[in-house]
Amino acid sequence: MQLKKGQIVNTTIETLALGGQGIGKCSIPTALLQDQPTAVAADGMVMFVPNVIPGDQLRVALTAIKKNYLEGTVEEITMPSSLRIAPRCRHFDECGGCTWQNLSYENQLKFKEQQVRETLEHVGNFSPEVCAHVMKPILGCEEPWEYRNKMEFSFGTVSRDDQTPQLGLHVPGRRYDIFDLKECFLTSPLVAELVIRVRAFVLQEKCSIYHEGRGKGLLRNLLIREGKHTGELMVALVTSGEPFEAVDRFRELFKNEPRVTSLIHTIKIQKRGVRTSFHSTTLAGAPVIHEELHLENGHVLRFQIGPEAFFQPNTLQAEKLYGKAIELAELTGQEVVYDLYCGTGTIGMFCAHAARDVYGIELNEEAIGNARQNAMQNDIQNIHFLNGDVGKVLGHSFESIGGPPPPPDVVIVDPPRAGLVGDAPFKVAALKAPKIVYVSCNPATLARDLKTLTREGYRLETIQPVDMFPHTTHIENVARLTFDPSSYVTPS
Repeated sequence: MQLKKGQIVNTTIETLALGGQGIGKCSIPTALLQDQPTAVAADGMVMFVPNVIPGDQLRVALTAIKKNYLEGTVEEITMPSSLRIAPRCRHFDECGGCTWQNLSYENQLKFKEQQVRETLEHVGNFSPEVCAHVMKPILGCEEPWEYRNKMEFSFGTVSRDDQTPQLGLHVPGRRYDIFDLKECFLTSPLVAELVIRVRAFVLQEKCSIYHEGRGKGLLRNLLIREGKHTGELMVALVTSGEPFEAVDRFRELFKNEPRVTSLIHTIKIQKRGVRTSFHSTTLAGAPVIHEELHLENGHVLRFQIGPEAFFQPNTLQAEKLYGKAIELAELTGQEVVYDLYCGTGTIGMFCAHAARDVYGIELNEEAIGNARQNAMQNDIQNIHFLNGDVGKVLGHSFESIGGPPPPPDVVIVDPPRAGLVGDAPFKVAALKAPKIVYVSCNPATLARDLKTLTREGYRLETIQPVDMFPHTTHIENVARLTFDPSSYVTPS
């Protein structure tokens, strides 16, 4: 092939891969062919290019030359795609947060749905006919802006030589580089206002910035959380263990801001070989904020959220996601539900009103503590939580709840991005529950696990994509499988 890194080739982007990279085919310029005739072997090879739009015609600098594909970065857009739109945010070119702002939301949804279908075919080996049968139209956000209820901002400095503090988000691919945030349309306008206010305070007080490599400095992060249904707002300043001498003046900064109902100072202690610890002090207001999730039957679940607690970042879309999971579970009030990888118990609590009993299993001990507290706060008495690894707990001891629970009628799994790892999919299948509802934040591991489960006697019936994070490449799905060893769909 005789191509080298840095050489310029041409391509037209045809579609977007899972994760957002553009896919095109390499076109070797005539001048390059005259100089390196053997390069003709690369003509027509698949090429991956980040930060592009289908329809873009490009000159691309090669960054990786593989046996079956090429990778490159944009050298020049010779003809922009007709799908391109002007991004709303001034930080679009320097921020890695929402890489699809230059694509209309309608087209974002189209490409996400297409990616789920292609991943089912290529990773799960499901036929196009099966995919067409089980795939449902993607559920988009009614309001694709200002949806995030949590944002974490980082402190940095202009450069090694210029230690002027900055507060904003990371520049993609550059771990220590921060740009000063002036606006963000994924959150309420107040969030950017608070960032600007805190930045001015830090400049005035001449606070030092923590440097991970040297292990010195004070300021680490600024966390802002908002209850979309309650209107409550938390500001948490995260520092190292060094003395925060300006803490009283920091408290005064929000004295006349009624929308901030929780002001927190968190000290984060992080040392190599030692588990990271957090110590939080409430400077003003309450130590937590509250948020609600509204069920379709009108019931409301209420949650306390501390600085480190996990909660779905998109409140309104989480209601759709969990509501769809319960719909696919087809609960009648008589079922025993296993909620595996239950986290803080949200999905299980969504189920509880329509199930006989719910059993949640989660490895993270702190999350289980939050789950029990959430269930108690919402007066849910038919839910039980177990702390442990799903793959190890299934089929073993259940002493903490007085012995093994009844066999499940429905198993709900909501694993991390890695999916059902190790022997977990086989242990889940061995339960032989009539229904499995699989909630996934990673289409690739979902497709892999669905392939395994169908080989273990389950039939894939439905996949419902849900867009939780507009303007990003992330996509969630809810799938339903039924146990039917005599007639399950075999991956092709």
